[in-house]
Amino acid sequence: MAKTCDVAVIGCGAGGYQAAVTAARCGARVALIEREEAGGACLNRACLPKKALAHVASLLVQTRAFAGRGLEGGLHGDVGALLAHDGTLRDELKRGLPRHLKTLGIELIVGHAHLRDPHTIGVAGSQGFARLEARRVILAAGARPRPLAACPVDGDRVVAIDRLIPLLASEPRRLLCVGGGAAGVEAAFLFQTFGCEVTLVTHGPRLLARPVVSERAARLLERTLGESGVTIHKGVSVAATCVDGDGVTVLFDDGREGRFDRVLVAVGSAARADDIGFRALGVQCDSAGFVATAETLETSVPGIYAVGDMKGGPMTAAAALHDGRIAGENAALGAAERRNYHQVPLVIDSVLPLGAVGLSEDMAERAGFAPEVVYIPYGASAKARVQGAGPGFIEIVHDEETGQMLGGCVVGAGADELVHLLLAACRSRRGLWSLADLDYGHPTYGEDMGAALGPYLARLSRTQPMVFRPGIYARAE
Repeated sequence: MAKTCDVAVIGCGAGGYQAAVTAARCGARVALIEREEAGGACLNRACLPKKALAHVASLLVQTRAFAGRGLEGGLHGDVGALLAHDGTLRDELKRGLPRHLKTLGIELIVGHAHLRDPHTIGVAGSQGFARLEARRVILAAGARPRPLAACPVDGDRVVAIDRLIPLLASEPRRLLCVGGGAAGVEAAFLFQTFGCEVTLVTHGPRLLARPVVSERAARLLERTLGESGVTIHKGVSVAATCVDGDGVTVLFDDGREGRFDRVLVAVGSAARADDIGFRALGVQCDSAGFVATAETLETSVPGIYAVGDMKGGPMTAAAALHDGRIAGENAALGAAERRNYHQVPLVIDSVLPLGAVGLSEDMAERAGFAPEVVYIPYGASAKARVQGAGPGFIEIVHDEETGQMLGGCVVGAGADELVHLLLAACRSRRGLWSLADLDYGHPTYGEDMGAALGPYLARLSRTQPMVFRPGIYARAE
């Protein structure tokens, strides 16, 4: 006899987990199907383990900067001990995940799912075959690293970004990192901090070519990464690679040649092959093979939703979690909440932490606003100076006619947390004023923001700005 549920979620990564939890909290009976490791790439290979590694790397950089300023003695990284601790941490989190799901009434089914029709799923697992009937289905099976023809992955000398941790364990002496996006700059920082000679190449004119990351932010991160010892080549692509027993010879399209122990390919994500049967049911995909969805995250087949890297949009864990909340609620309640990536922060853990949200100045101008930027350098921050925080700044983008918060970017210490203060202001009906309404601790970065906004708010008050609603951040009604 088939098992029944209200919502079946295929894939237990960040998006699938969040979809299942949200649907369960909405009162739905939920089944969560995972064929490999619970937690998906985020828990096992990417977000959480990488965050732990980046934290230790950042501590190393910070403590070295305090030599002669109150800290004495040498400090170095031990990759073996670090990865052992990282593995212990992952094991603890994985053991706790099924228990947490059980407390919410979510049934975790281990096995390979295949859609027979929009409401029937066959699951093949170690205990045999099972059939699951569901009112609605959420696809959350992820994506795969995008291949690069000039750098064919062999899993040893040339590896994809999903093998970052085993690559770090091999402790290469010379590494070529191909790709100047978030994954590339994070990996370059990690390997350089732990003693590897790193070369980073990108075919684009700048690192972090994402619209939400301002040009000024990208330049500062690039300069600091270069000063840390990473060699950066922009506007350069790999033309060919030759692997032998001792390493990899790489020919670049500008005629140069390099020799490396390992090559890491971090050039984005590609759609996964359909091994769960959604195409046969009529679920439409875009030209790149990703599942196409409406703003409600429902696919072309009513009752089937898709979240995270399976569909087009930002390929980040934060975006997948956002998708999971929207799809979980819509599938459980038949609601029509819409996704909105303007309210999803981008956080990058590199030589300088970076957080960005909403619209950059260029994006705001293209959207028809009259953007104005409040720039707050860390050099003027008491908090940054007393903590020896190094370079950094805060950018706040608002509409100069109304004071509406449009977005912002933080580069430097605390960026991964400060970006949420900017997001809260973006979603507030008080706009720019919401940051000045607060009483801050002293000294803090928040205090710096509140003080820097004074002249702008005084001018806006004199012009009696029109009342606005936070349109690009507002929830659907």
